[in-house]
Amino acid sequence: MVLIALLIALSVERLYHSPAFLHWSFFLERWQHWSAARVTNEKWESEPLQLVRLLVPALAVGFLVVLLDNLMVTFIVSILSLLLAINCEPARKSYKAYLKAANRGDEQQANKHQLVLTEFAGHHQPKQFSDSLIWINYRQYIAVMFYFVLFGSFGALVYASLRYAEKQLSEQQSTKPWQQFMWFADWVPARLAGFGLLIVGHFSRAFPVWVKHSLNPQVDPDKPLFNVASKAEDSPQHPDDRTEHIACQLRLMRRQQIFWVCVIAALTLTGWVS
Repeated sequence: MVLIALLIALSVERLYHSPAFLHWSFFLERWQHWSAARVTNEKWESEPLQLVRLLVPALAVGFLVVLLDNLMVTFIVSILSLLLAINCEPARKSYKAYLKAANRGDEQQANKHQLVLTEFAGHHQPKQFSDSLIWINYRQYIAVMFYFVLFGSFGALVYASLRYAEKQLSEQQSTKPWQQFMWFADWVPARLAGFGLLIVGHFSRAFPVWVKHSLNPQVDPDKPLFNVASKAEDSPQHPDDRTEHIACQLRLMRRQQIFWVCVIAALTLTGWVS
């Protein structure tokens, strides 16, 4: 059931333009406004209780699935939860607009859409544009897939909630606790994603980089992902082409998605995943 739900959700998300309400952030924003208007006690403004309040919708979905204990309900909720968590329509629109602007030589529009994608990725420090796209792909798809396989709908929505919190609160002064939560949430999945990249890419060249970063527990989760991706894919660039390198990197990430779907399929056939 996990594999079928995952395949359906990925197919629907890729083939159809998702409406605004089919985003987990859409519901979290309304929940935050609604709950904030009804919570008058100042202790709820503390960061630990803000986290609890943010996770209430995901907890409610998980509790509903356990309470009903119905296979069909679990299957439908799984598909909907995945669609809400992996929805990447805003980033996809900006990426397509960036490609069009870059190909016609419109530097102003290309830089504008590049900034939108960089902010969507949560990177506010200057980095390669391809890194932002890799991080978006990882956080919207790969990490959600891992948490869904491990913890079902609850895991996918909890990760999406933490992702939303880090992104929304990054404009405020108090961001460190949320960044720490996401650092731990991304530590293992990012290294697994890096392993997937070297499997579908240039293994002999990327493997030493992956080992070096994976054996260092203090390295930020995004570092092994970016460095392995740069070694795992041959991407010859022409000076006048701004899109070739990022297209190669995205093709690498898409091959990795297929790899992990195949791994999940193999685990399903062997009974490790139900």
